[in-house]
Amino acid sequence: MDYNYEWIIANKNASYSSSSASFANLRTYHGIFVKNINENYDRMVMLSKFFEEFEFNSDRINLDSNYYPGTVFPDGRKYLSDLNDDPYPQFVYSSQNFKIKKSIIMHPLKDVLIIKYEMDPEPEIARFYPLLSFRNSNDIIRKGDRIFVWQKNGKFVHFSSVQNNLWIGSDGNFITDNLWYYNFQYPVEIERGSHYEEDLYLPGHFELRHPGKNIEITIHSDASYAGESFDDTLKEYIKSRYKIRSNRINIKNMYEKANIFLLKNNIIAGYYWFGPWGRDTFISLPGLALIPGRYELARDILFTYMRQMKNGIIPKTMVGEYDAADVSLWFIYAVYKYYEYTKDVNTIRHFMPAIKEIIDGYIRGNDYYFMENNLIKLKMGKLTWMDAEYNNIIFTPRSGMPVEINALWYNALKTYEFLCNEVSIGYDDSYKNIYKYIEKNFENLYMHDGKIYDVLPDDFRLRPNFIFAFSLPFPVLNNFNKYKNQVDKYLITPYGLRTLSPEDPDYIPVYTGDRLHRDRAYHNGIIWPWLAGPYITAAVRSGNSASDLLDYFSSLYNMRKIPELFDDDGTPKGCILQAWSYGELIRSYFEDLGGN
Repeated sequence: MDYNYEWIIANKNASYSSSSASFANLRTYHGIFVKNINENYDRMVMLSKFFEEFEFNSDRINLDSNYYPGTVFPDGRKYLSDLNDDPYPQFVYSSQNFKIKKSIIMHPLKDVLIIKYEMDPEPEIARFYPLLSFRNSNDIIRKGDRIFVWQKNGKFVHFSSVQNNLWIGSDGNFITDNLWYYNFQYPVEIERGSHYEEDLYLPGHFELRHPGKNIEITIHSDASYAGESFDDTLKEYIKSRYKIRSNRINIKNMYEKANIFLLKNNIIAGYYWFGPWGRDTFISLPGLALIPGRYELARDILFTYMRQMKNGIIPKTMVGEYDAADVSLWFIYAVYKYYEYTKDVNTIRHFMPAIKEIIDGYIRGNDYYFMENNLIKLKMGKLTWMDAEYNNIIFTPRSGMPVEINALWYNALKTYEFLCNEVSIGYDDSYKNIYKYIEKNFENLYMHDGKIYDVLPDDFRLRPNFIFAFSLPFPVLNNFNKYKNQVDKYLITPYGLRTLSPEDPDYIPVYTGDRLHRDRAYHNGIIWPWLAGPYITAAVRSGNSASDLLDYFSSLYNMRKIPELFDDDGTPKGCILQAWSYGELIRSYFEDLGGN
């Protein structure tokens, strides 16, 4: 049993519950009840832990575990005999004297969490201990940092602090403790060089004597809570899960897990620390929404971002950040994919003015980029997907003419021409002159003298970004096999593509350490699984075997939890779940690998 396995359940508000298999929190982001508190997708860990103690024949059994300095206490993990977290977390604890099943469900639309205990035999006493924190998910608290107020109101105890509210409901008595528990340690945060030790507050505990063989605990912060039971909430949760048609159980399982990213009208980029990001959303949209037939959701997402467009720029995030050179181009890509799957001419008509405004914005120029000799040139180094920066250090500076930006630029111009024809509106011939120039000169500009340029005029370090010239719906190049050997020799791995050749002196194979070291490694060698998608598309278009590619990436396609990153040895890193990792693997499976 991997006691540090991380489980998570989330709802369409981006609130969640997550911890390790042993319920020893490994990160500040772990918590039994973590609430999304605003449209910026800031999360608050309200209930950090909720541990339990049972008495069977006067023996006290504590199921909890925690990391403290130099020790684990208590060692309740020794009773854990089984864990299954699909489609929701379920834990089985057993010994010769008892068996307890613990299940956790979250309402898909309300911030309501219910924990169900099924026990055999009936315990004499069951006690439940809520440890409160009420703090940002990337922060910690120490004793006295919060003042908590609580009062019992019928079945529920209402806890409040800093204008935030939490209710916990139980049939038992609530007994006041008013204690602080000290020095919980979070091992992942130690590795990450972040704050890793905190204190948690115990206001009191719930005690149930002779509770029967089933107990339900309700935890919520939702004023619309209407007394739903575990079974009622489970039905709503299952009903909210979208499925995908496939003959392969691993693809079905992959999409089942990918449901976690689908919000009410957006796609969350990853757990634990991301909100929705435009770039990630548009790249993920085909695999997560269009292929499963979630056309209404896809349309709503596109309109959500289009409504926030300013001066021809689609936002990078939902908090009003516009400093990106590729997001608007990925938006045009996503609109095209929407039309490809739906043939929804009427909706496309609504997008056409925005697409034209975006294109004109690139031609006109702005604070971030402008057109020079028909190509897009960036004024600063942190405007592409390789955008890691810390303490004013940009670790992958790409000012100039990045290769994928101009592949996307060509794709946008061709997409607009195609859609103009589909909806019967005129196409400006000046746009055609631009893409004709790019068609004629792209290969000579970016691939010459035995080098593949990542950024013009002088950055020819081998990175995977040039693959987009072959993989987009309107590829500017169609001879990927001519360059594929360099990708296969230096960049490709069974877990995705390296972001820099190992031959490069700046190559870093491991994503670890404090933020400075992690951000330095982020796009300088670390493997990104989402890049397997464009590679597969480019390779299949060039006549390579789909079955061979599926075999090569079988490790990825058989994973239920696909992370943001991998170290070079295949160790998962970064977010434990990343939307575009799933989206691109699903898209390329169905579009390129003959998926069914």
